[in-house]
Amino acid sequence: MVLTAGVGSSQLPPHYVAIDLPDEVRSESIFIRYILAGEEIGGWVQPRPGVSAYIISTARGDASASAIKAVIYAPGCAIQTLDIPLSNSINPRYAFLCRPLGSVWIAGKLVQPERLTGHEVTIQAKYIARWAQPFLGLRDIIVSIPVGDSGSLSADYRFRMSVPDFSRDPLAGAPDHPGDIEIWARDKTSGDDVAQLLPGESPAFTTRMGGLKIQREYPGQTVFVPCATPRSLALIHRDGFTIRAGEYKDPC
Repeated sequence: MVLTAGVGSSQLPPHYVAIDLPDEVRSESIFIRYILAGEEIGGWVQPRPGVSAYIISTARGDASASAIKAVIYAPGCAIQTLDIPLSNSINPRYAFLCRPLGSVWIAGKLVQPERLTGHEVTIQAKYIARWAQPFLGLRDIIVSIPVGDSGSLSADYRFRMSVPDFSRDPLAGAPDHPGDIEIWARDKTSGDDVAQLLPGESPAFTTRMGGLKIQREYPGQTVFVPCATPRSLALIHRDGFTIRAGEYKDPC
């Protein structure tokens, strides 16, 4: 089965790029954020199970866009990028090849849990690919990729979760490709982000925006403080990108 991204049909558009998936990658877990030449926001693939390839329409009226760029991630695999020119006569295919990537553990203890009152939450890690913003040509849009399995809080407000070892990723771990891991509390019912969990002791492995630096290992336990995020800060957050509205003073 092939799925047309952004169209919701297996019918092929007149101009497109096909991204073929290997057998070992579950199609419902894929992350594809793309932009066509001349666009400001671009789009993303809505994952579906049982899909062998995703078809991204590149049609601009009766013609094709001149180029496409994309960031592609699948759990257990290194991140890949796509940057190819397009023509009206050729619909290219790109084979996503999984380059296996290990994982590292993050353990946390929440303080001030009353800030989450009224919500039953899961804990989700996100890789903030800050390098992807200039690569895709986005202005105020930051690409964030949900990574690892979501975790639960214990009765004493502790959690432990694995995240990809991006320090071994040739792209995400490169010194000139800035990125970090953010930890979020997500409402179990709505799926909305409730609060970012900020390292409460400001250890050396944290970033200015409250994330964790890419490392091969993390301490046995890190103290986190829930910090609620106003809706104006995260206009779009569940589909792979966030629009940040100017400078924001951390209320925590």
